[in-house]
Amino acid sequence: MTLAKKIIYAFAIITISIQTSLAEGIIFQDLTLKQGLEKAKKENKKVFIDVYATWCGPCKYLSKNIFIDDDLGAFMNEHFISLKIDGEKGDGPELMSDFDLSSYPTMLFLNQEMDLLKKIVGAVGADEIETAGNAVIFPETTSIYKLTQKYDAGDRDREFLSEYVVEVLNNDGDVDPVLAEFLELYPDLNLKEYNEFIVFCIGVTDINHASMETFLNDLSGLSELHGEFVLTKLNMTFLGIVNQAVESNDRSLILSGVEKVYPFYAEFEDPEALVDKDELIRMMQEMYEEEME
Repeated sequence: MTLAKKIIYAFAIITISIQTSLAEGIIFQDLTLKQGLEKAKKENKKVFIDVYATWCGPCKYLSKNIFIDDDLGAFMNEHFISLKIDGEKGDGPELMSDFDLSSYPTMLFLNQEMDLLKKIVGAVGADEIETAGNAVIFPETTSIYKLTQKYDAGDRDREFLSEYVVEVLNNDGDVDPVLAEFLELYPDLNLKEYNEFIVFCIGVTDINHASMETFLNDLSGLSELHGEFVLTKLNMTFLGIVNQAVESNDRSLILSGVEKVYPFYAEFEDPEALVDKDELIRMMQEMYEEEME
Protein backbone atom coordinates (compact mmCIF):
# COMPACT_ATOMS: atom_id res chain seq x y z
CA MET A 1 0.00 0.00 0.00
CA THR A 2 1.43 3.38 -0.98
CA LEU A 3 1.91 6.13 1.58
CA ALA A 4 -0.92 8.14 0.00
CA LYS A 5 -3.32 5.21 0.26
CA LYS A 6 -2.30 4.64 3.87
CA ILE A 7 -3.03 8.27 4.71
CA ILE A 8 -6.42 8.12 2.94
CA TYR A 9 -7.25 4.84 4.70
CA ALA A 10 -6.25 6.21 8.11
CA PHE A 11 -8.28 9.38 7.54
CA ALA A 12 -11.32 7.29 6.61
CA ILE A 13 -11.01 5.24 9.80
CA ILE A 14 -10.75 8.40 11.90
CA THR A 15 -13.79 9.92 10.18
CA ILE A 16 -15.86 6.79 10.71
CA SER A 17 -14.82 6.68 14.37
CA ILE A 18 -15.83 10.31 14.89
CA GLN A 19 -19.18 9.79 13.17
CA THR A 20 -19.79 6.65 15.23
CA SER A 21 -19.04 8.47 18.47
CA LEU A 22 -21.53 11.18 17.54
CA ALA A 23 -24.26 8.73 16.53
CA GLU A 24 -25.50 8.22 20.06
CA GLY A 25 -29.20 8.54 19.50
CA ILE A 26 -31.23 9.17 22.65
CA ILE A 27 -29.08 9.08 25.76
CA PHE A 28 -31.07 7.25 28.44
CA GLN A 29 -29.76 8.12 31.88
CA ASP A 30 -29.36 5.60 34.68
CA LEU A 31 -31.56 7.44 37.15
CA THR A 32 -34.64 6.75 39.22
CA LEU A 33 -37.78 8.65 38.33
CA LYS A 34 -37.26 11.00 41.27
CA GLN A 35 -33.66 11.63 40.27
CA GLY A 36 -34.69 12.22 36.66
CA LEU A 37 -37.29 14.82 37.70
CA GLU A 38 -34.73 16.56 39.91
CA LYS A 39 -32.17 16.65 37.11
CA ALA A 40 -34.79 18.00 34.71
CA LYS A 41 -35.44 20.89 37.13
CA LYS A 42 -31.74 21.68 37.43
CA GLU A 43 -31.23 21.65 33.66
CA ASN A 44 -34.61 23.22 32.81
CA LYS A 45 -35.66 20.27 30.65
CA LYS A 46 -38.70 18.07 30.23
CA VAL A 47 -38.70 14.31 30.96
CA PHE A 48 -39.05 11.54 28.41
CA ILE A 49 -39.72 8.00 29.66
CA ASP A 50 -39.68 4.78 27.69
CA VAL A 51 -41.89 2.43 29.71
CA TYR A 52 -40.97 -1.09 28.63
CA ALA A 53 -41.01 -4.75 29.62
CA THR A 54 -38.09 -7.13 29.21
CA TRP A 55 -40.24 -9.62 27.27
CA CYS A 56 -41.72 -7.00 24.91
CA GLY A 57 -40.66 -7.40 21.27
CA PRO A 58 -41.73 -3.91 20.08
CA CYS A 59 -39.82 -2.42 23.04
CA LYS A 60 -36.64 -4.13 21.84
CA TYR A 61 -37.33 -2.90 18.30
CA LEU A 62 -37.48 0.69 19.53
CA SER A 63 -34.20 0.37 21.40
CA LYS A 64 -32.38 -1.34 18.55
CA ASN A 65 -33.73 0.57 15.56
CA ILE A 66 -35.41 3.84 16.57
CA PHE A 67 -33.84 5.36 19.66
CA ILE A 68 -30.41 5.24 17.97
CA ASP A 69 -31.49 7.70 15.26
CA ASP A 70 -28.99 10.60 15.09
CA ASP A 71 -31.47 13.42 14.48
CA LEU A 72 -33.91 12.13 17.06
CA GLY A 73 -31.11 11.82 19.61
CA ALA A 74 -29.81 15.32 18.96
CA PHE A 75 -33.26 16.82 19.55
CA MET A 76 -34.23 14.71 22.55
CA ASN A 77 -30.86 15.07 24.31
CA GLU A 78 -31.09 18.85 24.01
CA HIS A 79 -34.57 19.17 25.47
CA PHE A 80 -35.27 16.11 27.64
CA ILE A 81 -33.90 14.00 30.44
CA SER A 82 -34.59 10.53 29.05
CA LEU A 83 -35.23 7.49 31.22
CA LYS A 84 -35.96 3.83 30.60
CA ILE A 85 -38.29 2.35 33.21
CA ASP A 86 -39.29 -1.30 33.39
CA GLY A 87 -43.05 -1.26 33.93
CA GLU A 88 -42.81 -4.36 36.12
CA LYS A 89 -39.97 -3.33 38.45
CA GLY A 90 -38.82 -0.42 40.60
CA ASP A 91 -40.71 2.77 39.76
CA GLY A 92 -42.55 0.95 36.99
CA PRO A 93 -45.69 -0.42 38.70
CA GLU A 94 -46.45 2.93 40.36
CA LEU A 95 -45.89 4.73 37.05
CA MET A 96 -48.21 2.28 35.27
CA SER A 97 -50.88 2.94 37.90
CA ASP A 98 -50.45 6.73 38.03
CA PHE A 99 -50.89 7.11 34.27
CA ASP A 100 -53.30 4.18 33.80
CA LEU A 101 -50.96 2.39 31.39
CA SER A 102 -51.86 -1.05 30.11
CA SER A 103 -49.50 -1.86 27.24
CA TYR A 104 -45.85 -1.80 26.22
CA PRO A 105 -44.10 0.13 24.94
CA THR A 106 -45.57 3.41 26.12
CA MET A 107 -43.59 6.63 25.86
CA LEU A 108 -44.38 9.47 28.26
CA PHE A 109 -43.47 13.13 27.91
CA LEU A 110 -43.67 14.82 31.34
CA ASN A 111 -42.94 18.22 32.80
CA GLN A 112 -40.83 18.69 35.91
CA GLU A 113 -43.89 18.28 38.14
CA MET A 114 -44.65 14.91 36.52
CA ASP A 115 -47.71 16.17 34.64
CA LEU A 116 -48.40 14.27 31.44
CA LEU A 117 -47.78 16.40 28.35
CA LYS A 118 -47.88 13.74 25.65
CA LYS A 119 -48.14 9.97 25.34
CA ILE A 120 -47.27 7.53 22.56
CA VAL A 121 -48.45 3.92 22.77
CA GLY A 122 -46.72 1.30 20.64
CA ALA A 123 -43.62 1.18 18.49
CA VAL A 124 -43.47 4.15 16.13
CA GLY A 125 -40.84 5.78 13.94
CA ALA A 126 -38.25 8.38 14.93
CA ASP A 127 -40.15 11.12 13.10
CA GLU A 128 -43.30 10.54 15.15
CA ILE A 129 -41.38 10.65 18.43
CA GLU A 130 -39.61 13.85 17.39
CA THR A 131 -42.92 15.40 16.27
CA ALA A 132 -44.41 14.63 19.69
CA GLY A 133 -41.33 16.08 21.37
CA ASN A 134 -41.59 19.23 19.29
CA ALA A 135 -45.24 19.60 20.31
CA VAL A 136 -44.16 19.45 23.96
CA ILE A 137 -41.29 21.91 23.63
CA PHE A 138 -42.91 24.25 21.11
CA PRO A 139 -46.67 23.89 21.70
CA GLU A 140 -47.45 27.13 19.89
CA THR A 141 -46.54 25.43 16.59
CA THR A 142 -49.13 22.65 16.95
CA SER A 143 -52.60 22.40 15.47
CA ILE A 144 -54.19 21.81 18.88
CA TYR A 145 -52.69 25.03 20.22
CA LYS A 146 -53.90 27.09 17.26
CA LEU A 147 -57.39 25.54 17.35
CA THR A 148 -57.65 26.09 21.10
CA GLN A 149 -56.82 29.74 20.57
CA LYS A 150 -59.74 30.01 18.14
CA TYR A 151 -62.05 28.09 20.46
CA ASP A 152 -61.17 30.26 23.45
CA ALA A 153 -61.80 33.33 21.29
CA GLY A 154 -65.39 32.13 20.79
CA ASP A 155 -65.32 30.47 17.36
CA ARG A 156 -68.18 27.96 17.16
CA ASP A 157 -68.37 27.45 13.41
CA ARG A 158 -69.63 23.94 12.67
CA GLU A 159 -66.68 22.78 10.56
CA PHE A 160 -64.16 24.29 12.97
CA LEU A 161 -65.83 22.82 16.05
CA SER A 162 -65.96 19.28 14.63
CA GLU A 163 -62.28 19.57 13.71
CA TYR A 164 -61.51 20.76 17.22
CA VAL A 165 -63.35 17.81 18.79
CA VAL A 166 -61.22 15.36 16.81
CA GLU A 167 -58.00 17.26 17.54
CA VAL A 168 -58.69 17.31 21.28
CA LEU A 169 -59.45 13.57 21.12
CA ASN A 170 -56.20 12.86 19.24
CA ASN A 171 -54.25 14.78 21.86
CA ASP A 172 -55.77 12.89 24.80
CA GLY A 173 -57.47 16.05 26.05
CA ASP A 174 -60.76 16.43 27.89
CA VAL A 175 -63.04 16.07 24.89
CA ASP A 176 -66.38 15.75 26.73
CA PRO A 177 -67.19 19.46 27.14
CA VAL A 178 -66.42 20.28 23.51
CA LEU A 179 -68.27 17.18 22.33
CA ALA A 180 -71.36 18.10 24.35
CA GLU A 181 -71.27 21.63 23.00
CA PHE A 182 -71.08 20.42 19.41
CA LEU A 183 -74.01 18.04 19.84
CA GLU A 184 -76.07 20.78 21.45
CA LEU A 185 -75.35 23.25 18.64
CA TYR A 186 -75.50 20.77 15.76
CA PRO A 187 -77.61 17.72 16.76
CA ASP A 188 -78.39 16.73 13.15
CA LEU A 189 -75.05 15.13 12.33
CA ASN A 190 -73.71 14.70 8.80
CA LEU A 191 -72.33 11.16 9.08
CA LYS A 192 -70.71 11.29 5.66
CA GLU A 193 -68.32 13.96 6.88
CA TYR A 194 -65.36 12.35 8.67
CA ASN A 195 -65.08 14.64 11.70
CA GLU A 196 -68.83 14.57 12.34
CA PHE A 197 -68.80 10.78 12.04
CA ILE A 198 -66.14 10.67 14.76
CA VAL A 199 -68.32 12.98 16.87
CA PHE A 200 -71.17 10.49 16.36
CA CYS A 201 -68.99 7.50 17.25
CA ILE A 202 -67.84 8.89 20.58
CA GLY A 203 -70.77 11.13 21.47
CA VAL A 204 -73.99 9.32 20.52
CA THR A 205 -74.84 6.21 22.52
CA ASP A 206 -78.64 6.41 22.63
CA ILE A 207 -80.08 3.97 20.06
CA ASN A 208 -83.12 6.23 19.77
CA HIS A 209 -81.06 9.23 18.66
CA ALA A 210 -81.98 10.42 15.14
CA SER A 211 -78.37 10.03 13.97
CA MET A 212 -78.39 6.39 15.11
CA GLU A 213 -81.28 5.65 12.75
CA THR A 214 -79.38 7.34 9.90
CA PHE A 215 -76.32 5.25 10.78
CA LEU A 216 -78.12 1.91 10.90
CA ASN A 217 -79.89 2.52 7.60
CA ASP A 218 -76.67 3.29 5.72
CA LEU A 219 -74.05 0.92 7.13
CA SER A 220 -72.70 -0.17 3.75
CA GLY A 221 -72.50 3.35 2.37
CA LEU A 222 -70.82 4.68 5.48
CA SER A 223 -68.43 1.72 5.46
CA GLU A 224 -67.21 2.77 2.03
CA LEU A 225 -66.40 6.19 3.48
CA HIS A 226 -65.14 5.32 6.95
CA GLY A 227 -64.05 1.67 6.74
CA GLU A 228 -63.52 -0.25 9.99
CA PHE A 229 -64.98 2.58 12.07
CA VAL A 230 -68.48 1.45 11.10
CA LEU A 231 -68.15 -2.05 12.54
CA THR A 232 -66.40 -0.61 15.58
CA LYS A 233 -69.33 1.73 16.15
CA LEU A 234 -71.77 -1.18 15.82
CA ASN A 235 -69.88 -3.05 18.54
CA MET A 236 -69.84 0.12 20.66
CA THR A 237 -73.59 0.39 20.17
CA PHE A 238 -74.18 -3.06 21.67
CA LEU A 239 -71.96 -2.11 24.61
CA GLY A 240 -73.94 1.11 24.95
CA ILE A 241 -77.13 -0.92 25.26
CA VAL A 242 -75.62 -2.81 28.18
CA ASN A 243 -74.44 0.43 29.82
CA GLN A 244 -77.88 1.97 29.45
CA ALA A 245 -79.48 -1.11 31.00
CA VAL A 246 -77.04 -0.93 33.93
CA GLU A 247 -77.63 2.80 34.45
CA SER A 248 -81.41 2.26 34.36
CA ASN A 249 -81.25 -0.96 36.38
CA ASP A 250 -83.45 -2.46 33.69
CA ARG A 251 -82.30 -5.76 32.20
CA SER A 252 -85.15 -5.72 29.66
CA LEU A 253 -83.44 -2.89 27.76
CA ILE A 254 -80.94 -5.44 26.46
CA LEU A 255 -83.61 -7.44 24.65
CA SER A 256 -85.37 -4.41 23.21
CA GLY A 257 -82.07 -2.85 22.17
CA VAL A 258 -80.84 -5.97 20.42
CA GLU A 259 -84.17 -6.39 18.66
CA LYS A 260 -83.76 -2.91 17.21
CA VAL A 261 -80.08 -3.07 16.19
CA TYR A 262 -79.41 -6.73 15.37
CA PRO A 263 -81.25 -6.89 11.99
CA PHE A 264 -79.03 -4.12 10.63
CA TYR A 265 -75.94 -5.79 12.07
CA ALA A 266 -76.89 -9.18 10.60
CA GLU A 267 -77.41 -7.71 7.15
CA PHE A 268 -74.11 -5.82 7.25
CA GLU A 269 -71.69 -8.22 8.95
CA ASP A 270 -69.79 -10.96 7.10
CA PRO A 271 -71.83 -14.17 7.67
CA GLU A 272 -68.71 -16.01 8.81
CA ALA A 273 -68.08 -13.40 11.53
CA LEU A 274 -71.72 -12.90 12.49
CA VAL A 275 -72.48 -13.52 16.16
CA ASP A 276 -75.70 -15.46 16.70
CA LYS A 277 -78.44 -13.27 18.12
CA ASP A 278 -79.18 -15.51 21.11
CA GLU A 279 -75.48 -15.81 21.88
CA LEU A 280 -75.08 -12.04 21.67
CA ILE A 281 -77.98 -11.52 24.08
CA ARG A 282 -76.50 -14.09 26.46
CA MET A 283 -73.10 -12.33 26.46
CA MET A 284 -74.69 -8.93 26.98
CA GLN A 285 -76.81 -10.23 29.86
CA GLU A 286 -73.69 -11.70 31.46
CA MET A 287 -71.99 -8.32 31.19
CA TYR A 288 -75.04 -6.73 32.77
CA GLU A 289 -75.04 -9.17 35.69
CA GLU A 290 -71.32 -8.63 36.29
CA GLU A 291 -71.77 -4.86 36.36
CA MET A 292 -74.72 -5.11 38.73
CA GLU A 293 -72.89 -7.26 41.28
